[in-house]
Amino acid sequence: MNIQYKLKSTLQVYLALMILTIGFTAQGAEEFTQEEINSSPYLQSVLKRKGEQYDTSKFRKPGPYRIAIAAQGTSNSWSALFDEHANWYTEELGKEVISELLYADAQASADKQVPQVEDLLAQEPDALILVPMGAAALSAPVERAMAQGVPVILCASAVETDNFVTEVGTNLYASGAGLANYMVQKLGGNGKVLMMTGIPGTSTSDVMEAGGKAVFKKYPGIEVIAEQPGNWSTAEAKRIMETWLVKYGDSIDAIWSGGAQMSQGIVSAYLDKGMKIPPIGGGEFATGFLRQAIENDLDYGAWQYPVNILRGRLVPRFIDFVDHIPDTGTFSDLEGRKYFNKEWSDDVFGPILFPKERLKKLGYLRK
Repeated sequence: MNIQYKLKSTLQVYLALMILTIGFTAQGAEEFTQEEINSSPYLQSVLKRKGEQYDTSKFRKPGPYRIAIAAQGTSNSWSALFDEHANWYTEELGKEVISELLYADAQASADKQVPQVEDLLAQEPDALILVPMGAAALSAPVERAMAQGVPVILCASAVETDNFVTEVGTNLYASGAGLANYMVQKLGGNGKVLMMTGIPGTSTSDVMEAGGKAVFKKYPGIEVIAEQPGNWSTAEAKRIMETWLVKYGDSIDAIWSGGAQMSQGIVSAYLDKGMKIPPIGGGEFATGFLRQAIENDLDYGAWQYPVNILRGRLVPRFIDFVDHIPDTGTFSDLEGRKYFNKEWSDDVFGPILFPKERLKKLGYLRK
């Protein structure tokens, strides 16, 4: 099946367009020790599902379809652009393919998302696209959806159950490990590092953190002097970094960042202090960060994260978007300049697949 055909297959393309930022992997996706695999249920699941397909014949039905999407919501600009890609492609497919898009805004909260998923399921959608805000908390709702006959497609993060159709994303453990490897290489295996993670409880954050720590553990000369969640917020990341700069000053040799706008806040704190910025493992395809990187000649390793199901076909149980969407692979400061778009505001996460006019309507173009 070629990619052009996939782009006409209702949910396959729909999910492919849900882009997150992930993945500078100096360590290859398969280069894990047995100890790492044994200690990570997530890694075991991903490696297992990469070789599996799901027979969706039991979900086969004629269109048009009513699709439910339980999204991260309006917590930052990445999630706003995620939603816009969903709305745009729904319009592109037309009412003859997707008759209705049911939407829930979790505001980055698992507590909010659990009852929202229940409300969506009560409306009897034909499929559920879920960006899980809590790996444990969302497991039961996913189980209930599948029992109800609603196929579940995970996007960007995972849950603590294997009872779903497929996950669209990338290997989060490898992404976190790759960022750490980048830093280790830059430091020659010795140095004091900081770790700023995302939202605790989400696998995107927790699994990447585990991958990073597994690498640092291999190098006795690497000392993690502090770690704290930045909750994927530019403002919060800047506030935390300002505190760290007061406490640790120039002794900080490198920073591991879970990305998603936090790296921009980290750099802003350094710029306000007029201090030299150390290597960062965790840049992203975000205009604000790329602008900072170009203007200040930063050293960084970047990760990025950008369905045949209702047609009753076999579906891979793990779909890595890097294999299907151009310009979603890993990059560093050596390649990052080509991604910078001076017309975009600092809040834009690329790549953007919908027309420029929609960015303008959202207020994401420079005036």
